[in-house]
Amino acid sequence: MVELIKLSVVAVLYWRARGTPVGSKSEDVVWDAGDEEQPLRDLHSDEESVDTLLNGGVSEKMSRPDTMKVGSTKSVAAILAAGALLAIHAHLVSNSRTLEDVAAIYFVPLLSTIMTAYGVYSLLARPVSQTQFLLIALQLFVRASRDLAALYVIYYYDATLERVLASSAVVFTLIVACFSTDANSLILIIGCIVMAWASVSYVAAQLQGTQEYQDRTELSKTRRTIGIFTFGILILSSVIGAIQLRMAGRLHRPAAESASLFPYRPACHRKPLPVPAVLPYEDRRYHGFDDVLLIVFFSHARYNVNLDYYRMAYAEYFPNMVFVGPGNREDAGFNHSYDVLVDTYKSDEDLTGDPDFYKMAGRMAHHMLYTALREYPCYKGYLWAPFDTFLNVPRLQQFDQNLFWYHSPFAKYVFNPALGHDADNRNATRHPPAAMISPDPSHNLTDGWRGWGPDWWWGDPHVGISECMPAFMKAPEHQRLRLASFTNGKTRFIGGSADTVYIPGRHREAFMDTLALFLETDCFLEIATPTALHMVVPPGENILFVDHWWIWEPPLNATFVRNKWNESMEVDTFHTFHWGDRDAAGVWRGNPVNIRDVSRLLQDSAERQHVQFPRPIP
Repeated sequence: MVELIKLSVVAVLYWRARGTPVGSKSEDVVWDAGDEEQPLRDLHSDEESVDTLLNGGVSEKMSRPDTMKVGSTKSVAAILAAGALLAIHAHLVSNSRTLEDVAAIYFVPLLSTIMTAYGVYSLLARPVSQTQFLLIALQLFVRASRDLAALYVIYYYDATLERVLASSAVVFTLIVACFSTDANSLILIIGCIVMAWASVSYVAAQLQGTQEYQDRTELSKTRRTIGIFTFGILILSSVIGAIQLRMAGRLHRPAAESASLFPYRPACHRKPLPVPAVLPYEDRRYHGFDDVLLIVFFSHARYNVNLDYYRMAYAEYFPNMVFVGPGNREDAGFNHSYDVLVDTYKSDEDLTGDPDFYKMAGRMAHHMLYTALREYPCYKGYLWAPFDTFLNVPRLQQFDQNLFWYHSPFAKYVFNPALGHDADNRNATRHPPAAMISPDPSHNLTDGWRGWGPDWWWGDPHVGISECMPAFMKAPEHQRLRLASFTNGKTRFIGGSADTVYIPGRHREAFMDTLALFLETDCFLEIATPTALHMVVPPGENILFVDHWWIWEPPLNATFVRNKWNESMEVDTFHTFHWGDRDAAGVWRGNPVNIRDVSRLLQDSAERQHVQFPRPIP
């Protein structure tokens, strides 16, 4: 009956496919802006557009209507073969009652299931890779095996035994999960062991079929005592666990969820991004960051080729991108003024006024970070970087996406095969400088401050530590103590480039709450962001060190990375990377060569790291 239902579904799909060509667009369909397969229609029409560079080889593929014709022929053959197998199967079932015939009874419906799946996907004419098809077939095979095994147990024994065996599989899964993780529950383990013992005892008794076990109505006094004691312990532990959960809901808990074996995950629906993914899931061959939101910020509204080229270079690796920056200004940016999440909070710039107070446009860029985090929840992690920062994807894919990433002086190096053994990886001279630790904030750092350039931002009376301290004092005590724990109990701030920061999704809310305190002041981006990160990271949890370089002199392109490789060093990210330059007339123009250089550089980096990495789309 199950197989007949499958064939009916296939017939319906076939009829619908013939009625509506797959290659046409129904007038009743409304394109969803959040659908990753929606065509990208709002790019430039020139020959170097995103569609041209990324989908240049797609035009040679077979059209979907043509694929539909071929798929229909294949599906008809699959359906006929499945029907013939069903007839054979019915004959076998009606004439087989012994254990020796079980193999034959199993084989036919399983093969029919796989052929039916093949027919369905051929009818739909959906491009499915060989790996995907094998996984689908394996899933159907396992499910069919489970169903037939259940029927076998019910036929030869009873339904109770079948349910006990099914429950035992769940218990086994829970036990494996407990022992395969560092964080587990003693109560859960004890409960699973008791359930497993009961299941094994029942199954053993059923398989033996001993009448004396089934007829026994009286238990010894010792067994009754053990049973009552065990049952009482389970009831007591359940009550204690319920009380602890109830009390935990009323207390402030750290943001880390790693200590929970099965953390509560409410249903979360992602908000559509302003600019949809360039490539649909089926056309991408890299999926290492499919659950990460890449937040690309602009301190100035210099979109145009910068935004286009950035997408061309990284669309294969980061399907989820949100660009955030100030609104359109007269100097540049109209073409993408509606593709950017606008955030103009203190984005004005004045470098010609008071030399002791340079109003840089990006001084409050952490407001953009807060805005993007607030607007787009439901991601496993958030990678924050400006448009002019190079991302070494083969290196970043080796980082744990459940931890913070930053070039912190207290961070842990991520092993790099290109640097050699562990000792070479731990050698600080093989890495860029880490972020800085502030002087004692209780001292007056403003006196004697010589301005930005000769001195760093610590003593700036407008955006320095004196401005950051009120925000720090408003933070919860456990966060202030956490920051002090990095510096032997002394209060110090952390400062440095904020051009590469990764925030795990499980720490998103705690990080936002802490960053909001600094946004109530004029605390500088490069003090507020790293300090908030160190206040939020839970005790005992690592920060992963990003080999981030901050440069301002040429070469501001892929050559810089290769130079560092020649010096036996690594570049995970670096700022400033230029997608173009000014021509002789002083007009900024993008250089497509930089896109190809980035692509080749990522391939070379993957070879250095000895990691698998897809070749660029031709």
